Amino acid sequence: MNRKYTYLRTGMFMLLLCTGSMVDFSGNRLYGQQKVSISDKGDVVKKINSLYQAGKLQDGKQLTEINLKKSPKDSDLKMLLGKYYVLTKQYDKARFELNKSLEFNPGNVDSRHLLVTVETETKRYSSAICYVNELLEVNPYWKGLWRKKIELYRLQGNEVEANRLLKRISQIFPEDGQIQDDLNYQMELTANSKRKSGRIDDAIEVNKLLLQEKPKNIEVYMDLINGYIKAGDYNSALVTTERGLNAFPTNSALRQKKVALLEQNKRYDEILAFIKNDPSAINGGQYQYFLLEAARSAKQNDPAVLYGKILDATPGNDEAFQVVFNSLVAQQQYDEALHRLHSFMRIKGNSKTLSAKELELYRLKNDQSKVNQLTKTMFLNYPNDSDLKDGYVRVISSEIKDHLAAEEWNLAETKLRQLIPHANAEYRDFINNGLLNAYYQQGKFSDALQILEEMHRANPSDANLALKKSSIYMRLQQYDKAVSSYEGLLASLKHDQQFYYLSGFNDMMAQVVKESTEAQRYRDAMNWVNRWLDVSPKNQQALLYAVNLSHQMQDKGQMLTFAKRANEAFPDESIFKVRLASAMQLNGAPTKDIWALMGEEVIRNPYHNEVVNAYVQASHDHAAQLLSEKAENEALLVADKGLQYQPANKELKYLKGLAYEKLKQYDSAFYYQSFYEPSLLELDEFKANLKYLNYKMYQNEFAISHMRSRYGDYYSIQTISALEYMRMCAKNNYTARVFYSGREEGKGVQGQLEWGRNWSSHWASRVDFSVSNKYFSKFAVHGAIIRTFPKDWELELGVGHRKLYNDEKLSSAVVGVGKDFNQFRLQAKFTQAVLQEKWVYNVAAQARYSFDNPKNYVVALANMGSTPDVDILDYQSFNTLSVMNSMVGAGVGRLLTKNVSASVMGTWYNFQTSPSPEQYRNLYNLFLQVNVAF
Repeated sequence: MNRKYTYLRTGMFMLLLCTGSMVDFSGNRLYGQQKVSISDKGDVVKKINSLYQAGKLQDGKQLTEINLKKSPKDSDLKMLLGKYYVLTKQYDKARFELNKSLEFNPGNVDSRHLLVTVETETKRYSSAICYVNELLEVNPYWKGLWRKKIELYRLQGNEVEANRLLKRISQIFPEDGQIQDDLNYQMELTANSKRKSGRIDDAIEVNKLLLQEKPKNIEVYMDLINGYIKAGDYNSALVTTERGLNAFPTNSALRQKKVALLEQNKRYDEILAFIKNDPSAINGGQYQYFLLEAARSAKQNDPAVLYGKILDATPGNDEAFQVVFNSLVAQQQYDEALHRLHSFMRIKGNSKTLSAKELELYRLKNDQSKVNQLTKTMFLNYPNDSDLKDGYVRVISSEIKDHLAAEEWNLAETKLRQLIPHANAEYRDFINNGLLNAYYQQGKFSDALQILEEMHRANPSDANLALKKSSIYMRLQQYDKAVSSYEGLLASLKHDQQFYYLSGFNDMMAQVVKESTEAQRYRDAMNWVNRWLDVSPKNQQALLYAVNLSHQMQDKGQMLTFAKRANEAFPDESIFKVRLASAMQLNGAPTKDIWALMGEEVIRNPYHNEVVNAYVQASHDHAAQLLSEKAENEALLVADKGLQYQPANKELKYLKGLAYEKLKQYDSAFYYQSFYEPSLLELDEFKANLKYLNYKMYQNEFAISHMRSRYGDYYSIQTISALEYMRMCAKNNYTARVFYSGREEGKGVQGQLEWGRNWSSHWASRVDFSVSNKYFSKFAVHGAIIRTFPKDWELELGVGHRKLYNDEKLSSAVVGVGKDFNQFRLQAKFTQAVLQEKWVYNVAAQARYSFDNPKNYVVALANMGSTPDVDILDYQSFNTLSVMNSMVGAGVGRLLTKNVSASVMGTWYNFQTSPSPEQYRNLYNLFLQVNVAF
């Protein structure tokens, strides 16, 4: 067994060194993946493999990592990195990299080969067998993979499954010498086991089979001879000894066995003839001993000795010949009897009687070749003799068996046809089965079908005939007839008998469905699967095909139906949990339900790759859904649970970054969003957003703003400038502002303090207070409460009071509503105020579009009402406060560097100056602002 395990490891190591680029194959996948390519990838892969083969492992690894930086999701490069870790025996790292390779490309055959090596070396044999099974799906006739699977079962300790599989592949690959050697080795073990347990007859039968396979193995001869001796069958033991001496004429053990067996039957003459030319027997006194024993025996056979002397004197004496001949035969001295017979035939001539005696002697000597030759000769000379005819039929039948065993199909077919005119009904089945086998092996399927029909008419209840017919239809690729034939067989059987034939039906249907699927004839494949399930409704492979084919055909409802059916039939099979989750997702099931389903499964089976991938994807989808519902903290919990199983998952980390951004925890948002790998189209936007997050990480901000105003009919320009400082903490924001304006009447300064607080993810407030000496409101105070709702709705309620510079007082109440549409934000405000006991109002609307972050935007705004908006009142740009007016404006903002932003906005006011006659004036404003965060 150690020898075989050494072969396994050697084979895997050679496979590892020689692994190159192989043909990819497609598998079903629940979620999309991004494919990465390298412009000169083929040359890079060849270079890395050549470095590994030259023993320059570090150089190969360095080249692999350089290219992985360019294409981190390239499956082949991940495979080559895993190959380095295998060669350096860092198996945990190798497993990780190779699994990533399969995640990026499930069809990477090289990665699965390497994973077989990793799992074998780390003694995870079940996993290694799974990967071998996946490789066998691609190449089911790769003998090396079958042998590897057998040895893995042995390493696992599953000798029963290993032996069963070995017997199966020995029938599939009868020409493979190594497989036959392994099978013979197992047969030797079986024979020894039966012999030790006392089952001599069984051991003899096994050794007879071994002798057919290993006719040059002296140990097999010795075991078989000893078995016959223990069973008391000395004649068979002697025949086997003679056969062994034909193969090993100088073997001392066989020679001694023959002597002992001849001595058992007191055949001293044969012993003496056998050992007289053996120097060791002469020198050791053995010859003298048996010579003495022969002399003693001869005394008891005096009549034969006397007739022998008569025959020597008169070789044609019939009576003497009969006595001597019968005596020699009785003493089993067949060679001497042949010598006497041939001498007599030279004198008397050949006759049917003497030829029959010669035939019987060869039969007694077990010289089958002579028996066959003489039987055929006698039958040609005496064709009407029924006994000779029967013998002739037996000889030809034996030769046919030898031809069939040697796979000499043409010779077997020829002799079978020769046998037909002479064989009776007893040989009918033998001839038909032989011709069927010969036709089948030569590809003469039409002839084989004709024979089968004849056999079926003679024996309609023979289930094996239906199986063979189905097999021939499969070889002819007449799948419908093959399946119908097998279905008819199953229908004719009782329920308890069908079990023994379902395995073959399942294998056949698996092949038919597989071929249709690989040819992308999905509708045909689904029809076959339905027929399969009609016969075997709980077949695991059929249900898996049904789910996968429904997915390929984009039949979401059918996929869900089959996935539920498979999950109910096999509740412990992880693969069906994965397929059910995929079907639920395609059919719009709540992400929470999918996440809960895979959460239970991943706890039960945390090392199943597909389960982990499905759970991580479900975590991603559910976290994204929670994020869209403003449940940022719950989204973080879900993402963290997914990261427990795939700590390096960049999609989940990116989702965490989005959640932290919503929670205004910009340092964490920057960290987690930086893991995202954008496409080329997303790259600029991604970099800009990271720049914005970096900007928001600063806690201090300084701003300079300047407003220039001019009336449409007056070219004088008035300005207002402002300095602003803001301190941003975890919950609170503090702002101080100073406004300055210089006009014809003098200069004015206003100071303002503002405090904002985020009470929770849904509630916030803002309070500001300002005082001035001129042009601005003498004092003003304002407060607001902001409430956010699901689906990005926002409600603002505010109140304020101002004392204007002309001592008029204005009290106001504000209701604002906002809504985010991804990058769009729409906002409307209704302000109603009491100005010196007169009710006035203003309605304002604003639309903002953010490009890649909130600091890069364009904005359009407008308002109208019986009083201007609050900013104009604060700045007192015009003094006609209780009149109809309107405003439109537009602006743009830009994040210039990681901590500097700027904005420009222009507005146009049109307001009434005289009610009768109606007169209006235009006011144009330009706002410039620069913000610096630190």
